[in-house]
Amino acid sequence: MERFDRTGAAAERKLVTALRDRSRAGAADEITPDTTLAAVADLWLSSLDAGGRHTDQTISLYRSAVDRHIRPALGGVRVRETSVGTLERFLASVDGVAIAKRCRVCLSAMLGLAARHDAIKGNPVRDTTSRTTPRGERVPVRALDLAELAQLRQNVAAWSGGNHFGPPRSADMPDLFDVMLGTGGRIGEVLAIRRGDVDLAASPPTLTFTGTVVGSHRQAFGKTSTSHRTVVLPHFAAVAIRRQIARDIPTDDDLLFPSRTGGVRSTHNVRRQLRDARGDEFEWVTPHTLRKTTATTIEREVDIEAAAAQLGHSGSRVTREHYVERAAQAPDLRSALDALAPVSGGFRVGQRESAPSA
Repeated sequence: MERFDRTGAAAERKLVTALRDRSRAGAADEITPDTTLAAVADLWLSSLDAGGRHTDQTISLYRSAVDRHIRPALGGVRVRETSVGTLERFLASVDGVAIAKRCRVCLSAMLGLAARHDAIKGNPVRDTTSRTTPRGERVPVRALDLAELAQLRQNVAAWSGGNHFGPPRSADMPDLFDVMLGTGGRIGEVLAIRRGDVDLAASPPTLTFTGTVVGSHRQAFGKTSTSHRTVVLPHFAAVAIRRQIARDIPTDDDLLFPSRTGGVRSTHNVRRQLRDARGDEFEWVTPHTLRKTTATTIEREVDIEAAAAQLGHSGSRVTREHYVERAAQAPDLRSALDALAPVSGGFRVGQRESAPSA
């Protein structure tokens, strides 16, 4: 068995994980009605590692769902004991709609594998309820307004490099902030930018997203088929990139925003740094908030299609539902609406006719 990654240590970790899954599955890959769901999960995860059809990021999400939720609750259940009711109760108990959906996907694939081994007739997951968030309970999209953005940028700048004890804070955090904001890129996409992906000599200057960060390595393709895209840099983002290039931080992979040691910068570390820097008044802000702010600004100044293209979405539905803050005030449309009633004097009220006397 072989596994590859950016560094020897990362490849070794990936190999150890794959060997663990394979050893759990056992020498015989047979699934019977008496096989436990924990063993089925190990066989399934092992097949994902070997198949090469899923990204490392997807496999990591599936493994997390299995290890944190499915294995503790259902690991001892045998295939023949699996019923729609058992699965329905488990899925209803999972905290969070998104995680419940992921667990359902994993269970469906696991029991589909069991069905192909003739260990179970049909797939009981198909008859379970797919959880959705009721529209009334969905958290509305929130973007930063200009005043909030100015204060947040000030907080980040004050935090950056401001400590006197412990490891030095990232001096380039304000520039990383501005590049995320000015491009609408996902945090992993921005951390995966290489200096060669930027063309500051072009008019206007551009940036091409060519990959994303997954765990501790750079993946040479994005989250979706439309993630590979070129965006035009606003002035403040181009200035931030020039400052970062001028720092000339040593890096093996030509990364624009490497870690202190020159390797891939962890998305988890950047999220933690933003939590430390944002201030108590911005507890609701995450790196994704910057992406929503970019999308909302473009939608209001141009249109939803332009916002979707900037974010790398294949269509505008996801952009509209999950990234654009709903405007509380409708636009001034008097010039259009006045055409509906061209007579400014209003209606002339007619005389009421008296009823004929008896």
